[in-house]
Amino acid sequence: MAQEKNQVDRIVSKLGEKIKIIRMEKSWSLQDLAEKSGISAAGIHRIESNGITPTITTMMKIADALGKKVSYFIEEEGEEKDAIYVHGRKREAIFTFKKGLTLECISARKYGDFIMTAAYSAVEVGASSGRKQMTHRGEELVYCVQGRMEFRVKGRSYVLNPGDSLHFRTQLEHSWKNIGDIEAKLIWVLAVPPS
Repeated sequence: MAQEKNQVDRIVSKLGEKIKIIRMEKSWSLQDLAEKSGISAAGIHRIESNGITPTITTMMKIADALGKKVSYFIEEEGEEKDAIYVHGRKREAIFTFKKGLTLECISARKYGDFIMTAAYSAVEVGASSGRKQMTHRGEELVYCVQGRMEFRVKGRSYVLNPGDSLHFRTQLEHSWKNIGDIEAKLIWVLAVPPS
């Protein structure tokens, strides 16, 4: 009985972290998730920080907004790994709502194992992060393999050509756009320190 309670407590304690990880992978603010799920931003913040345990109805709304099944949030994770190997032809796609952006995972997917995640990215000509500037915890490092990308960080423009890179703190307002005439290819790294 005590073992079952410990297992339940462990699963419940990971709910908020899993929600936050997926929200940040999508570069969504608390307000973005609130609008998509119908749950208040304050409520989501309390769930993410383990201040409250969500009801099943609330969990279903959040899971649906994040494009996951509820079971994803209550499954126990396997043991932590010290090294992750990703075969070049077997990269897992990372879901994104950004039009014209394709992401393939080249790292560990969960921050629970590591503090950073990385993607091989393809950005169509003219594609952008949208009109609204983004902010979230952590740092990003972007390396341009092909094409021409413009990043705006705290109002300043940085144009990346092949071989160029940009490293910035993501709590600063930022955005991106493919300003070239070919598809851009990038290595995109996001690091989020433990809270």
